[in-house]
Amino acid sequence: MFFKLVFRNSVRSHKENALFMGSLIISIIAFYVVLSLSNQDVMRYLQTLESEALRKLFAMIIVLYGFTLFIVFALIYFASKYQIERRSHEFGVYIMMGMKRMKLFLMLLLEDISSSLIALLIGLPVSVLITEVISLLTVKTVGIGFMGHQTTLSLSAALLTAAGFTAVKFLAFLILSFKLARKEVGTLLTDAPDNVRKKSRPVLEAVILLLGVALLLLAIRTGVSGDAWETPKTLAQTVFGGVLGVILLFRGLRFLIGLIAGHAGSGKLQVFTFRQVEDTVIFKSGTLAICALLILLAGACLSSGVTTFVSYNMYDTTRVDYTFTNTFNGSDEDLKEKISAIGMADQFSYLEELRISHPYIMKDNYESAFDGEEFVKVMDELDPRGKRHFLNQAMDGFPFMIRLSDYNSLVSAMGGEPLELKEGELGLYRSADFRNEELDNQVLERRPHVTLAGKDFVMTGTAQSYPIVTDRFITLSGALIVPDADFDIMADGYEEVYLNGILDRTKYSRDTMVEKYTLLNEALNRWDLDYESYLQNMGRQLFYLVAASYITIYLALIFLVVANTILGVQFLMGQRRTSGRYKTLIKLGADHRTLYTSSKKQINWYFGLPIAVAASCVVAATRSLFNGILSSRTRVHIDDMIPVVLIVLAVFVLVEYLYMHIVKRSSFRFLETLMAPKREE
Repeated sequence: MFFKLVFRNSVRSHKENALFMGSLIISIIAFYVVLSLSNQDVMRYLQTLESEALRKLFAMIIVLYGFTLFIVFALIYFASKYQIERRSHEFGVYIMMGMKRMKLFLMLLLEDISSSLIALLIGLPVSVLITEVISLLTVKTVGIGFMGHQTTLSLSAALLTAAGFTAVKFLAFLILSFKLARKEVGTLLTDAPDNVRKKSRPVLEAVILLLGVALLLLAIRTGVSGDAWETPKTLAQTVFGGVLGVILLFRGLRFLIGLIAGHAGSGKLQVFTFRQVEDTVIFKSGTLAICALLILLAGACLSSGVTTFVSYNMYDTTRVDYTFTNTFNGSDEDLKEKISAIGMADQFSYLEELRISHPYIMKDNYESAFDGEEFVKVMDELDPRGKRHFLNQAMDGFPFMIRLSDYNSLVSAMGGEPLELKEGELGLYRSADFRNEELDNQVLERRPHVTLAGKDFVMTGTAQSYPIVTDRFITLSGALIVPDADFDIMADGYEEVYLNGILDRTKYSRDTMVEKYTLLNEALNRWDLDYESYLQNMGRQLFYLVAASYITIYLALIFLVVANTILGVQFLMGQRRTSGRYKTLIKLGADHRTLYTSSKKQINWYFGLPIAVAASCVVAATRSLFNGILSSRTRVHIDDMIPVVLIVLAVFVLVEYLYMHIVKRSSFRFLETLMAPKREE
């Protein structure tokens, strides 16, 4: 009989708490996916290129896992508290009928174990399936290929997920059971009283509302402009201002809800509906503000993670495939001849040297080697606040120089237009990470006069940013492109010589690109050559892609689950607390449809307020996040990413609608219990 009761209660609980069970399953999936990250094909591949960076990433994931366990504990505790409060009258009846408290504890423990097992039995297999799909999609996207695919099943990740989930759920159960054991039977049998309405102060609430809106708009402007990321202090001020603005906004919303309630139409229960919404804003404004912030963070993280992955272009057509770098200061070794001698030259459609130097003829007077005062003056005129340009020491005093013919040869091999310079003219080079093409070209149109190694020049042409070596992490942030004759004189024989190679595109396809690089690297490693390949550079970029995408999407799922579960549970708890009002309406003749319509409107408002605030800010928050986490090279394409953000936002709103639908169904079931006739004691 006892176990039949446990089984019946478990089945009923699962039906009535679909939102909570769904949240638990999503949490399990998120935990497993991030913990099994090391078993992803792309991670196994990256182990061969960025093992140290991956080690640090996996260490950070464990810390992240611990942090989210704490968040999930709060979620489970809060939702379980609602379930116990909902069943308090039932527990009181059990005790009144002679059930011992220890037996009641055992019954609740078995119910909790059954719900945990069901969540794990559903969540873990779904997690394995999702990780398999993610792994296959990732290797397809980056071109690693399906041939080397291995299963992503990770026993350690499954055990760690199950252990962490069970631990936090059991801890929440113990705390709540202890509180339940201390309650008297009369307390369990008595419904919780309604909240006492607070005195309204319309003027103060209006001022608070306006102040909250002002702080939120200021935080949005600072974040979108990129000013928030200038210093840790400005970032802290922006975050604090935004959070405070949201809190004040919800605190002041009572003023607007009060106006709506005062001018509610004559429809059925219109005034009652908005008075219920007003009570929600009054007593739960802090909760609504926190949930709005969590939804905003979830939306920004999800948009950022998905957009970063979608917008990533591994196959840049304007690239250098190999750079050989063991010739310096006029070494007699000819790398090109050596590569030809070992039979590798036929793999390249382009294999030529590129020379970089400093004006060494003035090595005793570095500070006066370059005078670009007029260049800097023009740039400051066009961009007074310096938001669009980057001046670094490479353009001051002792700049890098690139030999014009070498650069043009490389650009032509990549399909670009060579730079034409006359006697007495210099070109400007900026790497993709530091350029602002529009600003640089505006400066060059002014043809500013500069002095290099005591000779007067005019800077002209178009700003150049083609990659000059394979490794983007050591490329030049700024340099001058100098005609050959002037370069040879100023370099004075001191040159850094890079042998750049571009693979013959006819000998491989997009799908066999990684395989081609891998085989060629293995062949080159057998010889005494110092080189950097695009494969290694691609691995570094891929690491940051995976780290940014996986972690931000993981955080988005956790924040989304927590926020929506809190909203749903809070509403259902509030509805139960005010059940006396619904009973009164029923006695006055309110029918099913009228009560359901009122409840539906309340849920729309209760979820709609934080969702509306979050949705109105999520594009700005995502753009601000882009300004902080993306490289300078990627930030120039932020505007192109916005359509992807809008698509993600549409999916995000759909998910919110599904959450609202689940809460509405739970609310309707509760109202049905109130409609059933009960015997007066």
